[in-house]
Amino acid sequence: MIAPAERSLRVLLIDDSEIVLEATSAMLTNAGFDVRAVSSMQRFLNALLDWKPHVVVTDLHMPEMSGAELCAWIRRQMPTNRIPIVVYSSTPEHELEDIVRDSGADACVSKERGLMGVADRIRELCDGIVF
Repeated sequence: MIAPAERSLRVLLIDDSEIVLEATSAMLTNAGFDVRAVSSMQRFLNALLDWKPHVVVTDLHMPEMSGAELCAWIRRQMPTNRIPIVVYSSTPEHELEDIVRDSGADACVSKERGLMGVADRIRELCDGIVF
């Protein structure tokens, strides 16, 4: 069952793979989240500023800017708005942990865990947060 708070939880997803975007977006939407999926930095920035997501999920390896660079940029540009950031990557999770710590992201999920790992991590990060 979908918790009422999840229905309105806005998740901004960025990945350069359309296949990953479609699959992850569909899974998060089916899990009850309000999802906006983008594949370019310009669309990401527009959604970040105009749509004001509650959570950002980013791939690590992207052509315009890495997920780690994106996390650091968000932390510098929005220091008073602590948006939870999840790095979702094919990189093994034990390697992602250092990247998460150094970039300012809040959590990581390896694509090895599968799609539900992202929804679970979002729920963990947002548990008790009022938006």
